[in-house]
Amino acid sequence: MRRAVIISAGMVLFGILCLHLTESLGRKDAIPDRAFEPVAWRTGDRRVRGAMVEDLEHRQLLIGATKLEVLELLGPPTASDTAGHALAYTVDIGLRTGTWGLGGTWLFYTTVVFDTLSGTVTEVHTRD
Repeated sequence: MRRAVIISAGMVLFGILCLHLTESLGRKDAIPDRAFEPVAWRTGDRRVRGAMVEDLEHRQLLIGATKLEVLELLGPPTASDTAGHALAYTVDIGLRTGTWGLGGTWLFYTTVVFDTLSGTVTEVHTRD
């Protein structure tokens, strides 16, 4: 009886370990963070942009900038709202969807939000 309990407990622990590994394998690519570089941002793909997002947000480089200044620095957006109060840039921060990450790229958007009165940037955030 005691042996069956030990074996059962071991199987449960093994199952939990396998489930944990299954959920985490392939879910996050190793995209090393890098400093924001305007030319690399404008000419790079969404993975290059994704590597620079944390630095761009942390250093608050866009806060207080006008729309023209943002467009000169980041280039044209992937999308913008119809009133022009926000610009969005598609980025790939390395997350994948599905089991083992086989579902594909999980895209995020870095959004630059403008104050409606001053026309300057008040917020930069990245969300899915």
